[in-house]
Amino acid sequence: MKVAMLLSCSSFEAFFGRVLKQTRESYLESYRNDWHWYYAKGLQENGLVPIIYIPSLHEGGLYETPEGISVRFLPLAKWYWLLDQKLPKQLGRQTRFTGYADERINAHAFMDSLSQALEADKIDLLYIQEYWSGRFDHIVHRIGIPVAGANHGGVAERAYLGFKSAALRRAKVCYGQTQAECRLIETFGGHAELQPNGCDLATFYPDPGAEREKTILTVARLTNKQKRTSDLIHALTRLPEDWTLDIVGTGPDRDMLEALAHKNGVAARIRFRGFVGRNDVRGFLQTCGVFAMPSDNEAVAIAALEAMACGAPVVLSRIPTFEELVTDGVNGCLAPVGDVDALAAAITNAWTSGPRLGSAAEATIRSQYDSRALYRRLADSLRASATA
Repeated sequence: MKVAMLLSCSSFEAFFGRVLKQTRESYLESYRNDWHWYYAKGLQENGLVPIIYIPSLHEGGLYETPEGISVRFLPLAKWYWLLDQKLPKQLGRQTRFTGYADERINAHAFMDSLSQALEADKIDLLYIQEYWSGRFDHIVHRIGIPVAGANHGGVAERAYLGFKSAALRRAKVCYGQTQAECRLIETFGGHAELQPNGCDLATFYPDPGAEREKTILTVARLTNKQKRTSDLIHALTRLPEDWTLDIVGTGPDRDMLEALAHKNGVAARIRFRGFVGRNDVRGFLQTCGVFAMPSDNEAVAIAALEAMACGAPVVLSRIPTFEELVTDGVNGCLAPVGDVDALAAAITNAWTSGPRLGSAAEATIRSQYDSRALYRRLADSLRASATA
């Protein structure tokens, strides 16, 4: 059975190129730090044939990766390239409705490529990232094969939902990351199944011989509007001078964050590590004093799961997905979004209770978020959805 996994970026160039600085070659050969690679590998290991679909301004065609997972670039219509170049970037993102319209225009621009690809690849089911988007509403009514929707970070409260009920009813299944998300899908008439992100426990685990340092670690794409890495820089100014901050990841806001560190007089206490491989990430997670992710919105973030699996005491923002993952003071600490003083206090508390929190965090991941079990369940669900 073949499953096409359609990513939510408007184009390969806009997200993987501009934000993550990837070329087609580097993406195909070595870039693997994203949920869709983990999911594709998990589905492959459970007998499905996943193909990653990515809209693109300049690329096209089907490519094989070293892991045996195929990637197809879906060419966008030439008129969309002109829109992408000429229109102000703010246009279409000012309100829920204009953002929704922008997403539907984007979907319309690659519908011909998508339809041709589904037929050429003999796809049995299309898995669409972000069912709260206008793109999902546009596509689900226009293809003749079963559709599954997923949420890997979208927020319903910020989306235009005028056509959502008809779209969710049309889909065979929509996968929610939390129980609350599943209940919301059902209020629109959709069929919901719980499917959070999982953690590769063969790669991420504690190192009993490692000593934890008085260092805050965050692993995140440097897009500050969502990830709020700047809050960690401000929090560092509230902590004693023996605290340091490691920032792992890359993105368009790195220069702004470095300037902020200098402005606040903490640049010497912050290390920007850039993009690193998974084994290096594991090393950071096994030795950091506290792992922190103060995001404005997230799915059940894989980086947070990996930190917990490595026994790191975690400080996460008080948002619905993290509230379902962490019980404050039991297996981690929570702080309100944007409250820098509370974030600094939570970091101090997590450090003080580190061994107890880290042990409980690891137990949570092993019992509830083992990717092997979750991908097996997802593969079985996709099979059932494709044949129902």
